[in-house]
Amino acid sequence: MAITRYLMIGEETEFGVEAAQYAETLDPESVSIEPAEDDKLIYEGISGLDRVAQLGVYSTGGAITLPLDDKATGWFWKWALGGYEVTGDATTGYTHTFYPARSALMPSFSAKVGKDIMEHVFLGNVIESLELEIENEWALLTVNTLGASDKRAPLATNIQFTEGNVFTAPMAALEKDGTDMSASVNSLTLTVETGADIESAQGFGSRFPKKAFMGSMVVTLEVALGFDSDQELIAFWGGTDGPSTDTLQEFSYTLHLGSNLDIIFPRLIYTASSQPVEGREGIVQTVTARALFDQSTGTGPIQVSLTNNKASYTVA
Repeated sequence: MAITRYLMIGEETEFGVEAAQYAETLDPESVSIEPAEDDKLIYEGISGLDRVAQLGVYSTGGAITLPLDDKATGWFWKWALGGYEVTGDATTGYTHTFYPARSALMPSFSAKVGKDIMEHVFLGNVIESLELEIENEWALLTVNTLGASDKRAPLATNIQFTEGNVFTAPMAALEKDGTDMSASVNSLTLTVETGADIESAQGFGSRFPKKAFMGSMVVTLEVALGFDSDQELIAFWGGTDGPSTDTLQEFSYTLHLGSNLDIIFPRLIYTASSQPVEGREGIVQTVTARALFDQSTGTGPIQVSLTNNKASYTVA
């Protein structure tokens, strides 16, 4: 039976120029990348009549949602964070490290989406944000994108999906300053915002963005926990009995997924804490943490370590 719905991704060596090779073929939960609205200009004169129209700037955007795995989704960490190193070999396994690398421009990728009767190809995609949600089922990764242009192509044949190990909530563990706090965690949401900007590269000399600028990286976590301990409230306050006037508590988190994926936050602070009481249900406290750069080690606000049998996430 022919497969007519799929997602292929490949790294571009030049922004907006289709990738020479598509490294992975994925079976996502959803793909909602589409052309942006308002790509036509309609002149609004004093006559009160819409008479004159012309082509305006063009771009794409949307989201990809899929289960987090230990193979294909490594590309998304690389394209969001920018920095990448690999160690190891085929015998010991390859350990890939993804980390923030400041640059003027964002790395880009091409995406092919099978849509039953045609293949929709999106070029010059960059990651605006990543959202990882872990509650009680799949660990779901949402990749929010901005892009330059799109085109149609024939459907691919002989689809072979990338088969990585897919993570679920029971495979997750959360450590705070090296101490396992998993038993208290109900759910966790990680958001990585890249500040990607294509609007600044639109309009002059071309309908389509010619590059994507890198903005400020913001990394936040929202963790829901059972309220059977006041330790996180104290960490938010900075004092044992209420808000401190002179102490800001900092700490580290490490999120483990299976035995081969670690997401490390070397320096964090809590920026919000709540414990609403609702009816007769158990109290759930929600804490929001902001990840910071650690100047003493040169790491952070986030680092991802992934070990698998893939030799590299580098395009030759």
